[in-house]
Amino acid sequence: MKPLLKSVNIPAFFTLFLVIFITSAAFSQKNQIDRIKLNWSMYKKLNNSNLPYIAYTAHRTLHQYRATQKGSQFSLVFNVAVSLDGQQSTVDLRRLATLGEEGKKNLLNHEQGHSDLAVIYGRILYKSLSKKTYTIKNYQNEVKKIYDDTLKELAEINARYDMETMHGEEQEPQDKWDMHFKKELKAS
Repeated sequence: MKPLLKSVNIPAFFTLFLVIFITSAAFSQKNQIDRIKLNWSMYKKLNNSNLPYIAYTAHRTLHQYRATQKGSQFSLVFNVAVSLDGQQSTVDLRRLATLGEEGKKNLLNHEQGHSDLAVIYGRILYKSLSKKTYTIKNYQNEVKKIYDDTLKELAEINARYDMETMHGEEQEPQDKWDMHFKKELKAS
């Protein structure tokens, strides 16, 4: 007698949930989102790119939650993770080579600021999600709104950071932002 083989189709969204759930090692129990210390080896290398910048740093901010209901009591438990997006984070090696050692160091420091902002806002997201009281009927939309609003605020502050520092070229404002990052990372 031949064994019967069954084909099982798993929807893509379920697979994504499983991947996020299975890889939840990135989510710690205390939801500690640690600083990501950057180095140039973490970037996708480009040569002669037409991009308007030498380096670009991108992150992924993921969240998951578990909803429980006992009688009329409803609660959500959250996990938030921030990671460097290695496929979107790029450095143009030809243009990087035109910088001296100090220029390379300053540029990496500026990009570190973008990474620090992602971590700071990941922590803000976790706090915002965790302190809210949710309704049973609308909790998914409420979670999505907090997530979207936080990432929109992160995008706005990243743009402000680039503008004020002239993408890291202005040392005095860069130093002020560096102090801000250090303070915020320590506090949150």
